[in-house]
Amino acid sequence: MESFIAYRKPSRLTTLLTFVISLTFMVTWLPLLRSILDGSTYQWGMTWFGLQFSGAGINRDIVFLLVQLLFYAALMVSMYRVRNRSIYHGLLVVWFIHVFGNLLSEIIINGDTLFQGDTLNVSISLTSIIIPLSILAFALILLEIRADRKAEPVQIPWTSKNSTLAWIIFGMLPIQALLLATGEPHGLTDEIGVILTILQCFLIPLILRPYPASALAPDYQT
Repeated sequence: MESFIAYRKPSRLTTLLTFVISLTFMVTWLPLLRSILDGSTYQWGMTWFGLQFSGAGINRDIVFLLVQLLFYAALMVSMYRVRNRSIYHGLLVVWFIHVFGNLLSEIIINGDTLFQGDTLNVSISLTSIIIPLSILAFALILLEIRADRKAEPVQIPWTSKNSTLAWIIFGMLPIQALLLATGEPHGLTDEIGVILTILQCFLIPLILRPYPASALAPDYQT
């Protein structure tokens, strides 16, 4: 992994953008992981530009979630670790269309809809969060592309901290498998498993974030 070079330093802007990306990543990671670990006791469904996708356990529609997972992986990697910055900028635009273009079109066509999370008993009006979040995301994309074009290129190697974070964050998967695959549906074990899975959505991008080679290094390698 030593050759997995980062070409940009992290900033407050990328940190905030990562948080918003993680919020939307949750809609992919949670149903994908639960479909695999929970099996047929877990049901999910979503609409994407008028197309309906749903499933209980592993079925053919899970491919839609897997494609989204690959996209998010590419987006998170490109934030720091792709030399050609146009790829990153393009993926940001695709992310906005994929997530917010879809949700805004759904609101325009069908009116307000609810996001329903049965395990944690969550019911949220999409309109109340999607419109302000889409405005924020659009502004962040414009600011990020502008700042990224002006940023000085660096070469920050993959460090032991990146590897350690990967082991810790993905090391939770056996625990999640045990929690989600056992116990009563929507019971305590499911709730804990879901909370850990949601937490992962915000922790996974930390694996790819550039870090100094050591605590003694005052700055990144340029």
